[in-house]
Order: sequence, then C-alpha cells, then structure tokens
Amino acid sequence: MVDIKTFDLSDKDLQIGDVFTPIKWGEFAIDKFDLFTKWLNGASIFDPTMGEGNLLESLITFGLSKGLTIDNLPTNNLFGNELNTVYFNKAICKFNEKYGLDMSKNFTNEDFLRLTPKKYNIIFGNPPWQNFVDLPDSYKEQIKSYFFKFDLVGNSQNLLLGGSRIDIAALIIQIAIKDFLKQDGEAMIFMPLSLFLNDGANRNFRTYSIGEVKYSIDAIFDFNNEDVFGGIATRYGLSHFIRDKKPIFPIPYYRNEGGTWNCYVAKPMFHETDPLSIISNDEGDNFDSIKPVIIKKESSPRQGINTCGANDVYFFDDLIEVNEDMVGVSNKSKNNIILPKKFIFPLITSKEFKEKLPTPSKWVLLPYNSNGKPLEWQQIQQFPKLGSYLESNKEILQGRKGVLLNVMLNRGHWWALLGAGEYNFFPYKVVWEAYGKKSFNPTVFEGFWQANQSLQAFIPVRTLTEAQRIQAELSDKQIENYLLSLKMEGTMNWAQPGKIKKIIKYEEEFLPLFQQ
Repeated sequence: MVDIKTFDLSDKDLQIGDVFTPIKWGEFAIDKFDLFTKWLNGASIFDPTMGEGNLLESLITFGLSKGLTIDNLPTNNLFGNELNTVYFNKAICKFNEKYGLDMSKNFTNEDFLRLTPKKYNIIFGNPPWQNFVDLPDSYKEQIKSYFFKFDLVGNSQNLLLGGSRIDIAALIIQIAIKDFLKQDGEAMIFMPLSLFLNDGANRNFRTYSIGEVKYSIDAIFDFNNEDVFGGIATRYGLSHFIRDKKPIFPIPYYRNEGGTWNCYVAKPMFHETDPLSIISNDEGDNFDSIKPVIIKKESSPRQGINTCGANDVYFFDDLIEVNEDMVGVSNKSKNNIILPKKFIFPLITSKEFKEKLPTPSKWVLLPYNSNGKPLEWQQIQQFPKLGSYLESNKEILQGRKGVLLNVMLNRGHWWALLGAGEYNFFPYKVVWEAYGKKSFNPTVFEGFWQANQSLQAFIPVRTLTEAQRIQAELSDKQIENYLLSLKMEGTMNWAQPGKIKKIIKYEEEFLPLFQQ
C-alpha cells in the first residue's frame, strides 16, 4: 500500500491506503531477486502490510506462468498481515475463490505495530508511505514511542522539528527487519526513495541498525519515470535488505531511464549516513577531489525568508517611492500600501540570476531589527503605518501554523517570519537556486537582497572579497556533479543548504590547530 488516508490504531475498518502493488511488479521483484526459487526451496515469506494480498498472489501467478500447478506450490509458506478488515477479507476471499486456498491461518487482521513477532525467512512488502507530520494528531501520539524504540529519531524535539519528515514506511521496515526476519533473512520492499536520497529526517534510517541488530541495503531499483502506482508523485523504488550484515558500499543501483534499466553504483560520499550518491562505474565519478569551502560559522548556508503561508501579507510585486522614508507597495490583493522604506527589501526571483546588474521585481516586508530579532511592538508603534498594516492582518498572521513559528507566536511576535536572522542583513550573499533546477549557479548579490523561502539558498558574508572567493570555490564543476549524483535535479531538494553543508568547513574548527 502506498498512501495513508485516515488512521486510528484502534479501528480496523479504516483505510490505510487504497493503491496496491500491481501483480506484474510483484513478479518483477520475484524475478530480480530469485524470490521464487527461494520459496520453492522452503523459504517462508511474509508481507506485513499486505492490503488485498497482491504481492503474495504474484508468487502464485509467477509459478503458474512457469507451468506449475497450485498443488506444486508451497502456499503454506505464504504469510500476510493487514490492519484494514475490508482489505483483509478481500484477500481471504480472493485466495479462496481464485486458487481454492484457505489462508485464514496464514493471514492476520492486526495492526502490524502490535503484532506478536514471528520469524520468517523473507519479508516481501510495500508499507504505507506518509510522513509523520502528515498523520492525524491522535495517531501521532499513539505511534510516537515506536519511532524512538526503533532508533528513527534521537529525541522528542527532533520528532517535532526536522524529524517530523520521517516516513512511516521507515518504521514498518525497521520493525519488520528486527522482529520478523530470521538471522540473515532478506527483505524486498517497495518504498519511497526519500529514505535513501533525502537529507535531514531520514539520516537515522541510514544507520541501517536497530539497537544491536544490523542490516545492509544490498541493491535498489529506482523506477524513476515508470508509473508503477498510477499517478503517485512520490519517488519510489524496490530495495533489497539483508539482516545481520553490515552495509558495504558502493551497492548496485538500477535506474529506469526511458524504459531501460541502466546500472549505476550508489554510496554515501562524505559520511556513512549521508544520502546516497548515484554514480557511474567510471573512476572519475568519485568526489574525493572536491576541496572543502572554508567559511565562518556566521556564514553557514541558509534558506530564504518563509512567510508560513502569508505571502500576500509580506511579498509585493510593485513599489513606488513616496518620499525618502516611505514607499507604496502593491500585490494582487493589496494596492498601494504605504510602509516605512527601511523595512522593505528586494526579494530575489529567478529573473535576477540572469542579469549582470539585477533590478528588483519583487519586495518583502521584514519587520525586524538589523540584529535579526523581530521588532518589539513598542518599536512598531513608532511607525504608525507599519503598525496599522500589521494590525489589519493580525488574524491571518496569528492563524499560521508550524512548530518553529509557534515559538515566535507564543512570545507575542505574531508578525515574525521564519528564515529571518542577523544573516539577512549581511551586505553580501552568495545565492543559488535550490528548488527545481538542474544546474548549480552560485551568484553574488550585493546589498540587502533576500532569498525566497525554499526557492533559493545562500551563504551570508560581510565583504565582497569573501563573497567572490566563496562564489568561485562553489563554482567548481565537481560540486555540481556531486549534486547531480544525488538524482534530485528538478525537485524541491535540488540544492538545499543541507546538501551544500557537506562540502563546508568552518574556520573556527581550525583555530585550535593554529593556536598550538
């Protein structure tokens, strides 16, 4: 199953996904990993979230296509579990009506998180795919402890913040490997590739361990542009794990490119829990030659200003000078709003990367001090136009959601934004487009230009000389090649700050050496 719609741990009648693995792709996995031979030779096979049982059925259809009969197949060694009672009953009926099999003793109708562990030789599954943050609040509370128990988050704060992007598929996989696989057992899993290719929340999954239990990732099939699940936007693939084996990189990585499965290798480049880089077998495709870019910690890579859904309040498309202190700004919903010039800044768009001398086409309101702290209300009252404007949008601004934003709202700063700090007011920024691009083009912006949410990322610096040096070092073609190896070109994760931090070293880390 692919998508969680609604989920309550106590209700077996709720849908936990209504998109199932097509039989032909189950047979694809069987063929690639010689699963059928292993089954015929006595291996027990278990699908922990089986839906209507398509993956288990594909073993039968594969055998029938080879000329065997039902009586020749070890169907007593097929096992499955499904929480949703409707799907469970359909699986029972299907195996009975199509194949004359009574699977009532082999299939269970339970929540997998609470299923009594039993060991099998092979896990063959497709767990639900959904980030923790997107689950219903009541369900989050019920399953939160499992993410800690199976070593997927470090602490409660991580789960509330960046760790909230961890996928529930990771939890199902960890439980299946630890509690349901025999020693040296194998798992063939259809899963979101974000667990391998994205930074941040998925790092803990890439330790490939649960407590004392180790396991390896041995091969990945990336479906890429093959529409396996009928319009599902998530990047997905088929992965092969082996319990009680340490990962040895690089591993084979097969990518569907225009209907052809091309073979690459995959490995983490700078740290063992880094996202996998997908490279050819050519020796020149390693990135050992990349020289780290040395910067000060105050210049750490950042994302742009995030309005948390209030773009119409903060972003403007037109600006006119009223006098030396005031400007009139407009956007599609607001016309000629008079505001203090000192709080209006040019906002970078894709257009500015194409101009040698960029001129603003958008602007952003930042009600902040130059030290990066939001204005206090007493300060705002010194600018009546600003105070009036913010008051007129108070309901919208107070209604915004988000864990980090709530910290600001709870302090009474309901006019605050995310991605705002002292670094916004550095006189130079080395900026690149971090969203949806296929080339890496770091560009120096002079003045108080502001990067736009996740569309851009930047390194803030205090001098032009420093900005030009960093820009030149980031322009090393190998850095772009490294980003391309992550196979995130054209996506929202193309060149976010976390990826660039892999090639960053901080001056402060070298100071003790110089002082010895």
